Amino acid sequence: MLIGIFSGISSGIFGVGGATITIPFMRLFLGIPGKTVIGTALPIVIPTAISAIMVYYKKGLVRTDIGLICGLSGPLSAFFGAWFTNFFEGSALMIFTSFFIFIIALRFIFENIRRDKHNIIDFLKDKTKADVKFLRIFIIGLVTGFLSGFLGIGGGSILVPAFVIFLGISMHEGAAAIPGSIEHVLLGNTDPYLFAIITLGAILGSQIGARISVKAEERVLIYSFSFF
Repeated sequence: MLIGIFSGISSGIFGVGGATITIPFMRLFLGIPGKTVIGTALPIVIPTAISAIMVYYKKGLVRTDIGLICGLSGPLSAFFGAWFTNFFEGSALMIFTSFFIFIIALRFIFENIRRDKHNIIDFLKDKTKADVKFLRIFIIGLVTGFLSGFLGIGGGSILVPAFVIFLGISMHEGAAAIPGSIEHVLLGNTDPYLFAIITLGAILGSQIGARISVKAEERVLIYSFSFF
């Protein structure tokens, strides 16, 4: 339950943290096998994201146009990503996941993000400022879907840096986790008991985290996200 609450708070604040927290915590503190960890952590992202997104939606911080495109392209590759785990041992998947998250953090914190003139909240509210290409968003969704299914991490770990760096915006979205979760269930990698308990805590924590995030400055969020 404590893992779920902490995971939910971090997910609500950064749009990432569900699987980023639950994967290492379940592995280190509960001793759960690698593939079960990935197969259980991924579906937890879905209710956590739904809980947090209600707060952001009320504040006008959800870009539904971009979310729909990524939500359509992500499922196309998420099934394949989850199926691809059959060719790797659980310990190898844990190493891949850790390395990927570390690289994302370094890439994000050292990126020269051109955000000097616009506050993130003002930028998101004025949708006319975002010159976004359909193909670029579609590709981001495909890559996110595959990595989400393969590494067991939620889309936020990839989408948040991708949206900020490549599109100039930020968003909290978890649609690509759904097909990957289904595939892991079919593969028998999901533990229903762990899922139920951690999800309950994560839903509660995400409400707290989302309310903290909407009040925080963007620069603080960017460096906090990378450090986290």
